[in-house]
Amino acid sequence: MFVLKRVFESQAITMLLYAFIVLSLNLTKEGNSLSEYNTEIFGWSKRYLFEGQCQCTDIACNCSGQGLSTVPKNLSATIRVLDLSNNIISNLSDGCFCRYTELQYLNLSSNNIAKLQVGSFASLKKLLELNLRENKLCYNNLTFPKGVFCDLTSLLLLKLDENSDPSTCENSNYPDDRFANLTRLKVLHLDGLNNQTLGPGFRALVSLENLTLSSNFCNLTSLYNDTFLNVGRIKLLDISHCKLVGSAMENGSLVPLKNLTVLDMSKNLQIEMLAFRNIIREIRNYKLEILKINFIRPGYATPFTIDRTLIEYLPRSLTHLEADGCNFVSVATKSLSHLRSNLRYLSLKNNRFSYGHYITKLKNLAHLEEINLRGGDLNDFPDTLFNEAEFYSSQSEHKFSQQNDFIFQLPPNVIKIDISYCGISYKLKSLKVDPNNSLEVLNINNNYFPFLIGPIVGLNQLKSLNLSHCSVKNISDKFFMNLSSLNKLFLGHNSIGELLVNSHYTITPFISLKQLTRLDLSYNGLTIVYRDMLSGLTALQELLVNNNDMWHFNITIDHMFNLRLINLSHNQIKQLPLDFREHVDTLTKDPKKKLLVDFSSNPIPCDCQNLDLIQWMVSSRAFDHTFKNYICTYSDESYKIVQDAFEETLQKLRHACADNSPVFLLATLSTLIMIILLMAIILYRFRWQLRYLYYAAYLKVKNSHRNQETRSYVYDVFVSYAHQDETFIVQRLMPELSNRGLNVFVHGRDFVVGDYIASNILTAIRESRKTLVVLTKSLIESTWCNYELQMANMESVHSGRQVLVFLIKDSLGIIDFKTDLLYHIKNNTYIEYPHGPRETGLDLNLFWDKLSLDLKN
Repeated sequence: MFVLKRVFESQAITMLLYAFIVLSLNLTKEGNSLSEYNTEIFGWSKRYLFEGQCQCTDIACNCSGQGLSTVPKNLSATIRVLDLSNNIISNLSDGCFCRYTELQYLNLSSNNIAKLQVGSFASLKKLLELNLRENKLCYNNLTFPKGVFCDLTSLLLLKLDENSDPSTCENSNYPDDRFANLTRLKVLHLDGLNNQTLGPGFRALVSLENLTLSSNFCNLTSLYNDTFLNVGRIKLLDISHCKLVGSAMENGSLVPLKNLTVLDMSKNLQIEMLAFRNIIREIRNYKLEILKINFIRPGYATPFTIDRTLIEYLPRSLTHLEADGCNFVSVATKSLSHLRSNLRYLSLKNNRFSYGHYITKLKNLAHLEEINLRGGDLNDFPDTLFNEAEFYSSQSEHKFSQQNDFIFQLPPNVIKIDISYCGISYKLKSLKVDPNNSLEVLNINNNYFPFLIGPIVGLNQLKSLNLSHCSVKNISDKFFMNLSSLNKLFLGHNSIGELLVNSHYTITPFISLKQLTRLDLSYNGLTIVYRDMLSGLTALQELLVNNNDMWHFNITIDHMFNLRLINLSHNQIKQLPLDFREHVDTLTKDPKKKLLVDFSSNPIPCDCQNLDLIQWMVSSRAFDHTFKNYICTYSDESYKIVQDAFEETLQKLRHACADNSPVFLLATLSTLIMIILLMAIILYRFRWQLRYLYYAAYLKVKNSHRNQETRSYVYDVFVSYAHQDETFIVQRLMPELSNRGLNVFVHGRDFVVGDYIASNILTAIRESRKTLVVLTKSLIESTWCNYELQMANMESVHSGRQVLVFLIKDSLGIIDFKTDLLYHIKNNTYIEYPHGPRETGLDLNLFWDKLSLDLKN
């Protein structure tokens, strides 16, 4: 068949498509390959010519709808495609196409041509297709003069339908002898004429394979034994929409068509099944493969049961059967077992089947691959599928028993079942299907299934399930648990949003669908969606949640690494979360992967807070950068449709929302550093004062618990020394001072065990009248001795009394002293320990007396 689309939206593209179709058919010169033709097409498509009102390339001219009254004479002589449809051409004069000898496709449809001349198509020896449909060419010898088609020796397709209007064309008959030269013609479209046969001239059409008599002007009310006698070679006969009447169809009228493989008798409402059985049984042994008998009975006809006789009369080689809209209500018991074993496709749309015993015999359709029951009124269904104890067979009054563990048996090779638009209304509860099936596609959309409870067992091969427009408002977690092979799930136009709002727990109904690639949840009234609702969908490629009422998109998609489409359009979402954006960025890093995010028709706030989102969308590879139908909303509740891909919006926001945070951060950080530095200096400068005050407060609190309200000195002197000098302290200094009546505090002996060292030091200083610092090299390097020195100094400052006395034991130079130590020695009493000869005798005794006296004062 050669089927060309007559009208294209783009006229230039129309010509290129015409050219591609004509040349791709490879029906011109033998030896030219398809690839050579394609090379020619792409070469010609590089330049366009405009010839007057026509749009042309080197190969094709489109003059459709230009108001032309004659055939143009100034077009390129090399064109192969010429479209003159939808003009007002009324006359095709002799030789009007002589210039265009290379034409292969000529479209003259929808003009006012009422008569042809002998030379109307002269010189068109290479023409392959001629379209003359929808003109005013009445079928008679005057309209079609003898020899009118004599030059069309290469013609393969001729369309003459929609011409012979019964209201204006009287005494019409087929000008069969005018077709004698069309020996290569394969496809012929004519209007069906009442009480007319296809005359002997059609025998010259030795290549004819496709005869179509279907048209608005088909008035073929009757068929006779000789109607098709002269076209016995055809393989396809289309006599649909022809007003055929069953009582006017002679038995044997199709017998001459021994090569017939396709027969379409649809939309002849007066045929009735009895007449059809009579006319079809005589060709049941032919090689008919495709039979279409849609709507051959009126809608008001008596309901009809498909019986064994009808099935047995069907052609034995039938693979495709359409019997839509025939008022079928049931199938006779055991009839299905007689259906032709070759049948692959069965369409019984728009019938009114009731439930019956035949449903258990579907397993007998061993070779059936597709069943289409779309649009039927499937009535008398039980309230709960297969849970009734018994139900009626619609063709008899006998009941039959049904076990509760009934296992539904499908035809073993059926791949697709469509029972959409059937008015079915019940709960989808537990259903067991014999796993010995090949079902991959199940369409049950546009019915009423408010509760999806399940589980459904046995559909192990199911890949596509359509439950859209089913008023679904509740889905059990176990409904999809056994459909692990499912990769397409359509749940659009339901009420799942109510389930998510009313649920008191998180539901994850899709968690078992590990192979799902497409999920449609559009038009569901979704407002609140649990983050983990789509858990388990690791293979998902297309997610459709458009046309809902979501204000926030918080669904977790981090586990979806195969996404190609996320449709969020027509919601109320104002912002996309950061984890969503980060995952989209991750997916788009690979240039080989393509991901489209549709965020159109959402109220996007075009303000400073949303600047990062807009910048991200503009820069991301996941968005269509035309941003068609994207909406900007503003604080005053106004909105604007984005026309310039957010260019103006970004320019304004970048100016209004200039980010001064780095400067502010730097200034804040600098100020903070300065404050910290100043505090550090102050703390370092007054570190000893602060330590003293802390431990003084500590001791005051401690002593308050001991009820010590008056202060007294327990010791005369606290000796501060380095532990390296302990021998001198214990053996010399302590005995000498003790012998002279001084009570000496030594940390190695008198510190309280378990108390803080710092607290012990401060206690010793405060409870001693003096603090004697034994200056040696070891003491200068000791941290704790330095601490004792500083605390004694703080006590002196705080109490106003002289506390420090220095005993310079070692011979120390000025360089051995630190600055603050020199300061303390200069401002307090100090005495040097005698060395050399002075270290014994009278001088040493005088030294201890002098030291003791200084410590007592």
